[in-house]
Amino acid sequence: MPRPYRAGVIVLGAVTTAAVVVPLAAENSIAMSVVLVILLGALFWAVLSMQTVVRLGVDEVRIRVAGVFSTTIPYSQITGVAPDRATGLREGMGLRLLSNRTTGYLVGGPSVRINTSGGTAVLVSSNMPQELSEAISRHV
Repeated sequence: MPRPYRAGVIVLGAVTTAAVVVPLAAENSIAMSVVLVILLGALFWAVLSMQTVVRLGVDEVRIRVAGVFSTTIPYSQITGVAPDRATGLREGMGLRLLSNRTTGYLVGGPSVRINTSGGTAVLVSSNMPQELSEAISRHV
């Protein structure tokens, strides 16, 4: 996740936590406040540590986002690959269904579009989109 996006998540986390916890603390609900700080902290930590992992195998590209959602794309099904636009709040994070028959594996920032046979595409976040595109192209 690019640094400006991380900073935005940190600010959002701090504001959200304060907006929920301060009123509870004012009502003498200290125990509930502590529990909410821990839960909200865990939630925002998970978002901050989210990443997309791309592995180039012998016959396929393996993509995983947030350690949970994954896909494989055989090189024989790839019809094109190129750096694409940066994604952000509009597209969201994690596994996303986007327009134009595109599935996103996103954490924000620069991305790579992998076009596949059948007119579908996969958009994957990458902090090195040019290098990833070239590496996949060498296998196609």
